[in-house]
Amino acid sequence: MIEVLSSLGCRVLKDEPLSMHCSFKIGGPADFFIEIPNELALSEFLRIISDGRFCILGGGTNILFSDEGYRGTIVRLTGCFKEISVSGDEILCGGGALLSDVLKTACENGLTGLECTAGILGTVGGAVYGNVGRGDKWISAVIKSVEVYKNLKKELINREKAIFGYRKSGFENSIILKVVFSLKKDMKNDSLKEISKNMQKRLETQPLNIPNAGSIFKNPDGFSVGKLIEEAGLKGIYAGKAQISELHGNFIVNTGGAFAEDVLALINLIKEKVKEKFGISLETEIKIIK
Repeated sequence: MIEVLSSLGCRVLKDEPLSMHCSFKIGGPADFFIEIPNELALSEFLRIISDGRFCILGGGTNILFSDEGYRGTIVRLTGCFKEISVSGDEILCGGGALLSDVLKTACENGLTGLECTAGILGTVGGAVYGNVGRGDKWISAVIKSVEVYKNLKKELINREKAIFGYRKSGFENSIILKVVFSLKKDMKNDSLKEISKNMQKRLETQPLNIPNAGSIFKNPDGFSVGKLIEEAGLKGIYAGKAQISELHGNFIVNTGGAFAEDVLALINLIKEKVKEKFGISLETEIKIIK
């Protein structure tokens, strides 16, 4: 596998520490870590791996890796999968493109519609997969189409046929290759103002300067998880070097040298206390990869 994929331009690493590839800075080694630069190499990888265990990694911003690492192959899409182009009011980008770069491209071309993604780290593929956004604005609102690999076949799925919802997309068993965003001209020049407003709110309410994986739990209908955690008296509590953020209860931060087991201990504590106090069962938003 290593020889074939390397000949196709892939970067193949063995026993690569996953703590170097996620925003939590936590995780043991993966058996293999492969950066795949084009569709030919990706299709060859999928043929070779067959029934083998693998996981597609975006920006690693909403993931908790196990302390023991990953017994299988972690894949990151690079090369042509990071390309971004503009055609009229549309932006075409690869699934591996950084969401922040796409937002920057939209601003530079006077296009509006992606402001709700300001300050959200990670890749386009990860953002579409998790239908990111804030308040009542979600990235799915400006998606025209998504090209995916599913069951070893390429499919083009139009927005009307996609199954988007709160923090979900229907692409759970697919590899997102390309996305087309259908935007609008920023006639009133309001885009930068909204981006600045969204960024300022994130800076004021989220611990962006400490390693974390974003929101740990999904908000139950009609409730704010951060508020529930605060009212349960859990903000600031430690497990090892992991801490429930004092700034925002729905964030767990790595204060330096935290392990996955520390984070999991806090996740379980939050679930237990919130269920006990409010009768609400919380669902994790981050992916826990073992």
